[in-house]
Amino acid sequence: MVYRFAAAGIIVSARSPVRCRTQLERLEAPMTRMPARFAALCSVAAIATAGTIAASRPARAQAREPFPGLDAYITTAVHTWKIPGLSVAIVRNDSVIYAKGFGLLGAKSRTPVDERTLFEIGSSSKAFTATLVAMLVGDGKMRWDDRLIQYLPNFRMYDPVANEGVTLRDALTHRSGIARGELVWLGSGISRDEVLHRVRFLKPESPFRSRYSYQNMMFLAAGQAAGRAAGTTWDDLVRDRIFTPLHMTASVATSHGLTNPNVAAPHGMDRDSAYVKAPFDAENIAPAGAILSNAVDMAQWLRFQLSDGVVDGKRLVNAAALRETHSPQILAVSGGGRGGAPGDTIPATHFSTYGMGWFIEDYHGALSVQHGGNTPGMTTAVGMLPEKRFGVVVLSNMQSAALPLLLEHYIFDRALGVPMRDLSAEAYTRSLAQRQRADSVERVQASARVTTAPPLPLSAYAGTFVDSLYGEFTVSVNGDHLELKHGAMSGPLQYWNTNNFRWETALSSLTGPMFIKFDIAPDKTVGGLYFGLAGDVVLISRKASGRGGRGGTP
Repeated sequence: MVYRFAAAGIIVSARSPVRCRTQLERLEAPMTRMPARFAALCSVAAIATAGTIAASRPARAQAREPFPGLDAYITTAVHTWKIPGLSVAIVRNDSVIYAKGFGLLGAKSRTPVDERTLFEIGSSSKAFTATLVAMLVGDGKMRWDDRLIQYLPNFRMYDPVANEGVTLRDALTHRSGIARGELVWLGSGISRDEVLHRVRFLKPESPFRSRYSYQNMMFLAAGQAAGRAAGTTWDDLVRDRIFTPLHMTASVATSHGLTNPNVAAPHGMDRDSAYVKAPFDAENIAPAGAILSNAVDMAQWLRFQLSDGVVDGKRLVNAAALRETHSPQILAVSGGGRGGAPGDTIPATHFSTYGMGWFIEDYHGALSVQHGGNTPGMTTAVGMLPEKRFGVVVLSNMQSAALPLLLEHYIFDRALGVPMRDLSAEAYTRSLAQRQRADSVERVQASARVTTAPPLPLSAYAGTFVDSLYGEFTVSVNGDHLELKHGAMSGPLQYWNTNNFRWETALSSLTGPMFIKFDIAPDKTVGGLYFGLAGDVVLISRKASGRGGRGGTP
């Protein structure tokens, strides 16, 4: 997820190579910059899945190429895009026909990635939450069109129309109308319940149910509602109803308490150098994007989905309820088509809709059901061609990488027998030109910085600022500069120009550097600061002034 922040007319551009637009939009959030380049990237043969759900093919078959030249293609692509590590699994006709790792656990590691290496799967977690709701629908404990307040009595929305009518289906299909508001939860340090409490202060960006509007917090609401309906928690529910019966033995709902040493390290990219990042703590948004899994386990997830919810001859979810998650609920991309190369007469994809936790699209004339995932250090692609009973998962330890979706499409192309193209090389060439444009924007921004001192003494900016949606902000003087702390995010404020300061935090590689504008009254007092994401920049007032930009304290 790469976001662009705006305050006082400043547009922030990340320095990373430009990534695939489709992956960035699919989250999400959650949800978007390798030490020196690797001299060589390792590829590691996979081991067959164990347990009663294991694929029918023998162990050696899963390390064999299902398509000639696939190993070499992936190895070259990983090297081209400078991805530290990556793993791939392919399912066909209820068999895991390929599971393999490439590269290393991290830029500073010598341990190779294998088919059992855990990765953060980000928004690919959403399909798990939707499937849990489908299970409870089949059990008679929930209904798709039940109002959320039946399970979350204290849940409220800003828009009175949405507040009155929002349902589980609305929450699972991105049609609530509210803005993304990612900074409500990202780096905030607040709990899931507090995140949901603050949704009431988040203004809509479109009328209720009028159009697709990607929203992580609504998936949090659906997951929490599922836990309440089942008399447990979302974490226990996903373990007991999905991980355990599917023998996804290594998968976990969140990173909390994780002891498995075979975990990929998250990375960002700064120009052509990867650097290791801290693991992503998605505890407060977990049903939308906190699961960690590996290629072997995710292959079982694909088998389950492609088999209409049946495992070892046992049905785990009502067929009609599961199919509802795979059915279009709202148009996600309208008109024009996409997915091919510039100049293509016929694009690969003509329409894109959203089901529940899945995008449903056409792809070269075939039905595609897929969902990507992005965290601040990893990127995932999970996709199926249901009519072919074919599925692919690609896991990587690079933030906002284009390669996982490109590999998914490349493998789809091989399965469909369409004319072959080097999708990775074509996209990489385009990314270089796009990066040049991004660098130009960055140079323009840098030229706007002045070398003079701020217009007021540093002490004048110091204080506590508060907003009902975003919570509390503390500005303090540290020697010759200001520092800003907000939840788990903190960092120096670098004076840029007029009343604007640039804020660098541990999340800057995800968000880009954020610009904070102080509101200065004619009498030279600082009454507040502007903070927010995209179109939701808001004035955060001094705590002593009473009410914040949206009124009241959190």
